[in-house]
Amino acid sequence: MDRKQREERRRQEDIALQRGLLWVAGAIVLEALLMAVNRYYINYYLTDWEIGLAGMINGLLNFLRFAAPVAAGAALGCTLWRLKSGKRFGPALVVSLAMGAVSVCVHVIVKFQGPGLSMLFWLVVAWAVLALVYYIYQREFFVAAAACGMSVLALWFVRYDRNGLAESILILAAIAVVTAAVVWMKKSRGTLPGKLAIRFLPEDTNYAVALATCAASLAAPIAALLLGGTAAYYLIFVMVAWLFALFVYYTVKLM
Repeated sequence: MDRKQREERRRQEDIALQRGLLWVAGAIVLEALLMAVNRYYINYYLTDWEIGLAGMINGLLNFLRFAAPVAAGAALGCTLWRLKSGKRFGPALVVSLAMGAVSVCVHVIVKFQGPGLSMLFWLVVAWAVLALVYYIYQREFFVAAAACGMSVLALWFVRYDRNGLAESILILAAIAVVTAAVVWMKKSRGTLPGKLAIRFLPEDTNYAVALATCAASLAAPIAALLLGGTAAYYLIFVMVAWLFALFVYYTVKLM
């Protein structure tokens, strides 16, 4: 590798790190907003001012509960259209991800109140870590970690029995989409569908680990739905242990 190649590689690494840190900054802002919601919506004091503020926040949350998913869906549709057309799709993808995050947070807060908000504090941290993994670590690990993380989230919803059934099924559908994407990239040697051959995974990717993780991520919530909330509780620890094993495996691969 000559000097120009080293400089170009260093420049690309700096850009990736900056983008990852931008997502971390966004996560910090979202955490601050969640703390404000926790204080003034979940644990507000019984004063006229705070009761009125809690009512305003409730109205805003109920509006965003419907508006944010619509915006996320529109942005995602725009992303897919631009991807298939071979046009730049980065900004539309960022908007769809941001609105998707807002949709999840608002829905969980409105439906699950305090316990849901407590879970969101951890979920936002997980999103920030996933962003860093995407930009500065191995893409293979990102795909596997995303499927595993969604499985843990689905198991959290399963613990609420019928109250969390719809959310569990939606997350299972999302894991199935990730699994289908991995199968597609295995056939296309790591490239995404579209007019432009955009490489997402390296050609020498070991798809066995990613596919096994996707299969386990699908199996755990399905088993929990059949066995009940107690099984879901223990399966959460199983999937977290699986995620840790993935981290060790991909770290060793770098050595």
